[in-house]
Amino acid sequence: MKIDTLCLFVKGDPISEIYLGIKKCGFGMGKHVAVGGGVEPGELPVQAAIREIQEETSITVSQENLEKVGRIKFDFPAKQEWERLVHVYFVRNWQGDPQESDEVEPHWFSVNEIPFDKMWQDGQHWLPKLLDGEKIEAHFIFNEDNESLKEFEINPAKDFLWDQIRDLPYFRGMLRAVEAEYYQEFDIPAPVYDVGCGDGHFASLAFDFKIDVGLDPWEAPIQEAPTHEAYKSLVVADGAQTPFPQDYFASAISNSVLEHIEHIDSVLIETGRVLRPSAPFYFCVPNERYFTELSVPPILIRFGLKKLAVAYENWFRKISRVHHADGPEIWRERLEQAGFELEHAWHYFSPEAMRALEWGHYFGLPSWIGRMLTGKWILSKTKWNLALTERYARKFTSLDHIPNGTFSFFVARKK
Repeated sequence: MKIDTLCLFVKGDPISEIYLGIKKCGFGMGKHVAVGGGVEPGELPVQAAIREIQEETSITVSQENLEKVGRIKFDFPAKQEWERLVHVYFVRNWQGDPQESDEVEPHWFSVNEIPFDKMWQDGQHWLPKLLDGEKIEAHFIFNEDNESLKEFEINPAKDFLWDQIRDLPYFRGMLRAVEAEYYQEFDIPAPVYDVGCGDGHFASLAFDFKIDVGLDPWEAPIQEAPTHEAYKSLVVADGAQTPFPQDYFASAISNSVLEHIEHIDSVLIETGRVLRPSAPFYFCVPNERYFTELSVPPILIRFGLKKLAVAYENWFRKISRVHHADGPEIWRERLEQAGFELEHAWHYFSPEAMRALEWGHYFGLPSWIGRMLTGKWILSKTKWNLALTERYARKFTSLDHIPNGTFSFFVARKK
């Protein structure tokens, strides 16, 4: 499925004006459309949005100028090559005025005078919601004429933080919420292989489809995983010795798992074996700042307790079971040796967020006791019970790619 972007220039707070251009050529020619276009090979959606804005308006923006407000899937059963997943962004801050290009003739409209009759039919259903401040996920299916709508569904965008902290201690939930958001950027073709699926909780919240196969070496989480209904099939096996045929899977994911595996090179080689050529592999792991940004060691060193600081770091490494906290260059080398090419890597989860995660291991002790006694991390999942937790955790869930982030997200592709 094609991945596209739409970028809506808007003015005012509340929004009073919106920029729409008349498409001069290509997909949607003659219609009033937003700036945007397809994600090219090797691009992330946000990079494509920045490039399309430059090409179609001559305006340069940065990632900080883009606000993700929606994700829309378009199905054209009579013309399947038109089917696409579209990431929608607001642009509120920029310099200059959009210029006419070979693709688009620019026009500004009052929000009360938007020419919906000259747009794709879906626009009248989702655009007003965005202009009213909602964030959405939508699915539109067109009729055989590729113009009129057969059916559609519009829902509020998922709040991954709330979904996570209803079931997990906050320090885990805030990290998983960020990672779940990142996976929404990609088309993940089936069959999908989850390397280290655990109990399936993350997959059940992060994806709106069932993953074809989840694998984990531990029987206990695999036995729990069916309750989350996230997988079509579950397998107990070592990731370095799987029962799958060569070139079987079209994509693979691994969420905060690879850092726990001592024999990581063997697992990467085996993952490469079972993936088809050009299949993407998405995964995230802590990097070297996972340990250097801990809050306790600097305090101990300040008081001349260097050995105790080292002991603390080793102890934290043990309780978090992290064998690999490495930067992109080390992972690039590992991936290349396993037959992959690294396409993208970015850092996230600020040092402040890392320290909140560190102390969460201690403040989360009551949750651990509750888990031992009842099998549940969170005993009361109501808004009023979790309101303060949510407010505290949300400030650590920035999706920004930051140079000093303590975790890294990778997009690799089998050669």
